[in-house]
Amino acid sequence: MAVNLKQLLLARSDWFAREIMSGVRRSEYAYITPAQSRLLAHMGGKPTSMSELARRLAISRQAVHKTVAELVRRGILEIRDDPERRNAKLVVYTERGRQVNRAGAQIIDRVEERIAARIGRERLAELKALLSAEWG
Repeated sequence: MAVNLKQLLLARSDWFAREIMSGVRRSEYAYITPAQSRLLAHMGGKPTSMSELARRLAISRQAVHKTVAELVRRGILEIRDDPERRNAKLVVYTERGRQVNRAGAQIIDRVEERIAARIGRERLAELKALLSAEWG
């Protein structure tokens, strides 16, 4: 059975997400859900609007609001006025959120180390370069 590129990318993405959540469950941030982890990953550590998060995650704004509200309640995110657009809001990391972000980056580094141990550092670097290349 032939497997196309999309199926391969989805399978590896799902595996990576499971590995991240396994690391999260072993951390002090074990309360973070997979949906919250995805939202934080799509923020990339930068202030982001709710509508942009909804677009990136391909979910409704209502779902984004619900996920953000829980992370606000946990003290990880806050909502601020967008200084560039009237009546717009930005989702921003708190100091605690920046700690969560750093912890997440360490989990990702450990997962990448495991991949490098399996396929080699050079192949991992090549994979990253290929995925970073402009495709369109």
